[in-house]
Amino acid sequence: MDFSSREWSTGGGAGQPPVLDLPFSQGVKAGPLIFTAGQAALDENGKLVGANDIRAQTEQTLKNIRGVLESLGASMKDVVKVTIWIKDYDDYAGMNEVYTQFFETPRPPRSCVQSNMVPLLEDEFLVEIEAMAVVSE
Repeated sequence: MDFSSREWSTGGGAGQPPVLDLPFSQGVKAGPLIFTAGQAALDENGKLVGANDIRAQTEQTLKNIRGVLESLGASMKDVVKVTIWIKDYDDYAGMNEVYTQFFETPRPPRSCVQSNMVPLLEDEFLVEIEAMAVVSE
């Protein structure tokens, strides 16, 4: 298995997160492995979607994950691990409600931790999600 070749996703395409002036890529494919950056509820113009609405933010965040995966030749079905940072555990049920709509059973393993969310662009982010996927070469 060759992990030396790399393909990068910088965002900005249809259905992808916006191109941001930040020191990281939106995702990378190394051999059959794909890693996304932590995604937040930003639309293609870099505007926050769903201020104070965990369901709307989770949906946009997972759409951004899907966009990065698709730009690198994968889908949500290829995800093998998810990490979620949630600002307030009172939003856990609402986040889960939307999350289950994006992943078929059996769903990938995941971690979910409460975090004060480092405010990169907005102080209103309620959730951040990253994913790892494996695709056939």
